[in-house]
Amino acid sequence: MGNLINSTTLIPLIPLITSLFIFILLVSFNRTVNRLTKPVTAMVALSLLSSTFISSYDYFKKIEEELVLSEFLKFFEEKNLVIHLDSVNEKIIIFFSLIMILIIGISFYKLPRKKGYVSFMISLGLISSSVMLSILIIDFSALT
Repeated sequence: MGNLINSTTLIPLIPLITSLFIFILLVSFNRTVNRLTKPVTAMVALSLLSSTFISSYDYFKKIEEELVLSEFLKFFEEKNLVIHLDSVNEKIIIFFSLIMILIIGISFYKLPRKKGYVSFMISLGLISSSVMLSILIIDFSALT
């Protein structure tokens, strides 16, 4: 089970890394990346789908553990940063990810793909990543 819980750290990291990668490309090749709206949208949506898949896999395998992040990240040594993985957190992440994918799909078809569209997709990826991380850090099992 140790490897499966460690793969849970990928849930918020995949959209974060994807968004940062697109941001670096946008800063480096501004004109070119602003024209590539379809690949950017696909990359952000696939990163959210992969996070949803990992969370769904954990939910259907009924993996419920806690991972202390201060052991892995030296920056948080004095903090007690723990990822709580239980069925409630997994359901919330799956629901939130599917809503964000729906928002990305609607944005792709409804918004004009002019300057600023790629920045909007980057911000959606960063917001998704931060919300997923906050969901994993909050212990919802104490509420039930």
